[in-house]
Amino acid sequence: MKAFLSLPVAAFLILSGSIPGSSMEASQYSDKVKLEVLSVGLQPGMPPGFYICSEGHLHIRASVKNTGSVPLDEIKVAGKVFNESGDLLGTATAVAKPEKIAPNGTSEVNLEFLKVTGSKIKQVKNQELTVINAHLSR
Repeated sequence: MKAFLSLPVAAFLILSGSIPGSSMEASQYSDKVKLEVLSVGLQPGMPPGFYICSEGHLHIRASVKNTGSVPLDEIKVAGKVFNESGDLLGTATAVAKPEKIAPNGTSEVNLEFLKVTGSKIKQVKNQELTVINAHLSR
């Protein structure tokens, strides 16, 4: 009977994110990642870290640093770009490469804004980048 009752409890823990490897763990480690737009100017007339690829999409290159004491992987970053009025022009997500980052290690992330092309690029006046995921490396 005890084994029968433990199955629903285990299922609940898995679905609720209360075990290692769950989505709660991912958000737990996100605050151990320092995110910074690269300070190098990649294209004349563009803010540091910004560039336009050969397909005409806006990109933002940034670095992520594992400030924690354990290795992390699958660090995912979300980005939004806005015009002068604060209107959202586009969004992007990307995973840091290489994926596994040792304590105090850094990695690069490249966000590609697929809907921010042509004249929209010149409208970009502000960006918001956020670490949305970071897992304990196994």
